[in-house]
Amino acid sequence: MSAGLVFVWTHKLIQADVVRMMYTIDCKYVENLVWFKKSVNNVHLDNPSPYISSTKEILLIFKKGDGFELRHQRSPDVIIDFEIPTEQWIDDEYTEPKPSGVYDMIETLLPKAGFDDRLKRGRLLELWAKRNSPRREGWIMFHEIKKHRNIE
Repeated sequence: MSAGLVFVWTHKLIQADVVRMMYTIDCKYVENLVWFKKSVNNVHLDNPSPYISSTKEILLIFKKGDGFELRHQRSPDVIIDFEIPTEQWIDDEYTEPKPSGVYDMIETLLPKAGFDDRLKRGRLLELWAKRNSPRREGWIMFHEIKKHRNIE
């Protein structure tokens, strides 16, 4: 990649490792977005963790190169949203679905990266997209099919 943005979901425990790894490939930290998770009964989650309990995930945003418009700080730093119960996605996905507000934030941050009439395609790429996520104009999404284990 010569220029662009990279968005990486992480947890607090490995956040510093992710930042160090991204610096090794010349990606500079821009900012982050926090997803504060609430359960369906409207209380914050308190998921167990080896050291501290976890109620959030962090989306780190990195930039490499120049030559593209970045509308910095025009979107929220925190999204408060409900976590989808694990039993609703675990059979088909490796990771939980993220809030739709994350896509809105990325599209606001990169207004010229959406659908390009000249190219007839988008310039936003999501790896490990969720199979049942609604498709968004301007996005190319790849989904990994989860292989089911036969338990006998």
